[in-house]
Amino acid sequence: MKETKECCVLTLPMYTEPWQEHILEKRFRIIEHLKNSLIRFELRKLGQLKRTAPYRELMAKLDTATEKEKKVLFRERSKLLRDAGFSEYAFLDDITPMQKHFVEHIYSQVAYKAASDVWRAFEKHLFGTGTQVSYHKRGTLESVANKKHGNGMKYEDSVFIWTGGKCEHQIKLKIAVAEPSTEYEKEMLTKPIKYLRVVRKWMKNRYKYYLQFALDGSAVQKPRAVGSGRVGIDIGTQTVAIVSAETVQLLELADQVNQNHKKKCALQRKLDASKRATNSENYNPDGTIKRPTKGKRMQWHYSGHYRKMAAKVRELERKNAAIRKYQHNCLANAILAMGDEVYVETMSYKGLQRRAKETTVDEKGRYKKKKRFGKSLANKAPAMFLSILDVKLKSIAGTELHKVNTYEYRASQYDHTSQAYRKKE
Repeated sequence: MKETKECCVLTLPMYTEPWQEHILEKRFRIIEHLKNSLIRFELRKLGQLKRTAPYRELMAKLDTATEKEKKVLFRERSKLLRDAGFSEYAFLDDITPMQKHFVEHIYSQVAYKAASDVWRAFEKHLFGTGTQVSYHKRGTLESVANKKHGNGMKYEDSVFIWTGGKCEHQIKLKIAVAEPSTEYEKEMLTKPIKYLRVVRKWMKNRYKYYLQFALDGSAVQKPRAVGSGRVGIDIGTQTVAIVSAETVQLLELADQVNQNHKKKCALQRKLDASKRATNSENYNPDGTIKRPTKGKRMQWHYSGHYRKMAAKVRELERKNAAIRKYQHNCLANAILAMGDEVYVETMSYKGLQRRAKETTVDEKGRYKKKKRFGKSLANKAPAMFLSILDVKLKSIAGTELHKVNTYEYRASQYDHTSQAYRKKE
């Protein structure tokens, strides 16, 4: 069966025992090490290229070139980078000798997928908007995948098999349990599998592992109640007003994250106090951080209590992200049940995140804060809610979210009694 470009994802939890978690954690560390080794090798290779005379001369010409000349110079730069070994296939060749040291644990196709991930980071850095390529800190790698189903990872009869050299690692999945709630999963797994990805998440002082199936074709649609008619929503930084033919509502976005947010703020204040107590030499008498001397890096020391509190903050952030996404999906389903033609005014959330440019003074002569709505937008994520709603409208109702130009529509200036626009005093 020929694969299509359409792809959908199904995520299932793994049933792992402690000895299996040890094996998974070891393989994650190996992939993390391989990625960091490849990044170090490629950065060294890039530094050697930048020191060559042709590359330095080309970059000097770019500073004074016109727009038309820059296009030609960028093509020459791309050719220099390809000749120096900066391409995805060259990265696959570079990771091959590194992978041979771990052939008993990591299959070659899994290492090649890691090399492709590193190449995408370098591609964004060299040809896109990326500023630098960063190393993976220990324990920060979130997922490991293969190139194609069956190459290193495969799924057979409700069992996941991760081949590493001569040993195979089998883990049972939730789909093995026959429950009525798994009908959706069973129908999804009838689709051809493109590739597999193992994802881990830090929960309650331990990693929990999930298996993601990248499946060929579009996702199976769950039964949803879809209404008909127009629905207007007015979304702000924390609230959303919904108007349909039958209901009018004013709701707070993701209201269940507020309690965890207060706990997180309290922990962050304790973190700052602990950090200042253990690194008093890095602060000025007025409480600001000292500027490091040229050529030296500031040394920061963290206590064991600090690390435990930081882990709690990460756990609260994970909970908030899950709660926020769940509530946004529930609200989008509720709006979809009201109508299939949804209108919303355009809003620049990037502009609301930026600090105010002008310095102003209040009535008492004190400087006003320049910060605006950064925390509100981070907690409530209104832009993410609109994207979820748009995806549901396209996939379930076959329509899209209608975005109305705020400046042309002028909803706040419209007088419904006289049916004319009138500026507010």
